[in-house]
Amino acid sequence: MPDPAALYVPGVLLASAFVHGLFGFGFPMLATPLLALGMDLRAAVQLTLLPTIATNLGSIAGERHRGEALRRFWPIPVCTGLGSFAGTQVLLAVDPEPLRALLGLVLMAYLLTERLHAGGRERQVPLWGLALLGLGMGLMAGVVNIFAPVVIVFALYTRMPATLMVAAFNLSFVTSKGGQLLGFAWRDAVDASLLAQSVWALPGVLLALWIGIRLRRRIQPEHYRRLLRLGLWALAVALVWNALLAG
Repeated sequence: MPDPAALYVPGVLLASAFVHGLFGFGFPMLATPLLALGMDLRAAVQLTLLPTIATNLGSIAGERHRGEALRRFWPIPVCTGLGSFAGTQVLLAVDPEPLRALLGLVLMAYLLTERLHAGGRERQVPLWGLALLGLGMGLMAGVVNIFAPVVIVFALYTRMPATLMVAAFNLSFVTSKGGQLLGFAWRDAVDASLLAQSVWALPGVLLALWIGIRLRRRIQPEHYRRLLRLGLWALAVALVWNALLAG
């Protein structure tokens, strides 16, 4: 019989990739807290690096507006990579245990802001504002591996078109993972066994992503979105509770 513990990591990665394909987002947001419940946050982050890059490159390949998004919002992915490198140094310099609570609070912030709605004319943000946004997103990605709340608030404030938002922030996810990988390498903190584990899971991750995308084209996933929200609330509460008990 297979060891259930040995199946946990690939199971989390495959399930998170399927959710990402189904909803167009969510791989690190789901995989990181699930993995962090059973291991060190630094290890959880490293396990998600290569699969997150793969899933977001797959998503970018299907986006028709990626060129326009890069032309208009290039400071965001560029500075997200820089901020992510800096945030990774913070993650490696401090005790990661309290960061579980921060990760849970970030999830809660996402779930609250994701319920908001906005309308009206699109607002323009200067390049320096986009650069600051990218740095903030990168810092959050480097420390807790999630920056979805910042994306939601920015999109609501600017009334950014959904097509451009998806393309721009998929690019930012890729650069943030690159910044994290360089950040771990800079401190000689890359765990080759964790990266190898994630590489072995990549074919299954990409297959799960493809299945999710195919299914998204056939059904209305609002019912699954509600289930996902409930699951993320449970994860957020569990992370905060575990951090409080550990403290």
